[in-house]
Amino acid sequence: MNSSASSGKSRKVIALIKLILLVLIIAGIPAFLYFRYGAEIFSKDAAVRVIAYLRANRSTADILIVCIQILQVVICFLPGQPIQFAASYMFSVAKGFALSLIGAVIGTVISFYLAKLLGSEAMELFFGEEKVHDYKRKLDSGRGLLLAFLIYLIPGIPKDLVSYAAGVSNMRFRPFLLAATVGRMPGMLGSLLLGHYYGRQDYRAMIIIAVVVAVILLICYIKRDALISFLDEVEKKDAGAAAGPDDKGNVNG
Repeated sequence: MNSSASSGKSRKVIALIKLILLVLIIAGIPAFLYFRYGAEIFSKDAAVRVIAYLRANRSTADILIVCIQILQVVICFLPGQPIQFAASYMFSVAKGFALSLIGAVIGTVISFYLAKLLGSEAMELFFGEEKVHDYKRKLDSGRGLLLAFLIYLIPGIPKDLVSYAAGVSNMRFRPFLLAATVGRMPGMLGSLLLGHYYGRQDYRAMIIIAVVVAVILLICYIKRDALISFLDEVEKKDAGAAAGPDDKGNVNG
C-alpha cells in the first residue's frame, strides 16, 4: 500500500517537473525577452528590430539567425516571417533560406523530442486537451504525413503546436520532419523574397509578392472551412480503413 502511494506521488512529482520545464521553455523565454528588450520586441515592426539587432552583431549574424529561428519554432506562437525577412535582408535569398531552414529543422527536432520527453499529459495541460487530441488524431490517421504537409503548407491553418503533437503521436520522426520541412518551404521563401527586395529597395517586386501572398491567404481564408473539412475527411476515411479488417480477418494499419 505504501509502495503504491509512494509510486503515485513520484508520478505526480515527475508530471509537475515536466510541466514546469515546458512552461519555462514556452513561456519563460518570451517573458525574458519581454523584460530584457521591452514590449516592442513583439511589435509589428519586429522584422526591422531583428535587422537592427543583426547589424549590431554582424560578425555572428548567421549564427544568430539560426538560433532565433530555432526559438521561433520551439516557442510555437511566435511568428517566423520577421526572422526570414531579416535573414534575406542581411544575406542573399539562398543563404537566408539555408540559415532559416537549418534553424527550423533544429527547432522541429527539439519540439518533437521535447514532447516525447514530457509526454501527452504535459502537452494537454499547457496547450489544451481537445486541441492536442485533435492534432494527434489527424497525425495518427492513415495519411498523417499528407495532413502534416498540408497543415504546414496552407496559410491560415493553425500549425503552432503540430511538432509537439507529432512527438506524442504514433508518427515516426524522420517522415514527419521531411513533411514539415518541405511544407514550410514555400511560405518561408515568400518572406525571404520580401526581405531581399526590401533591402534592394525594389518596392515594385515587393508589391507583386505581397499581392500574390495576399491573394493566396485570402483564398485560403475564404476556403478555410472547406480545407479543414477536407483534412477531416481524409483523416476519417483513412482512420476507418486502418481500423477495418482485411479479407483474412487481420486488422489493417
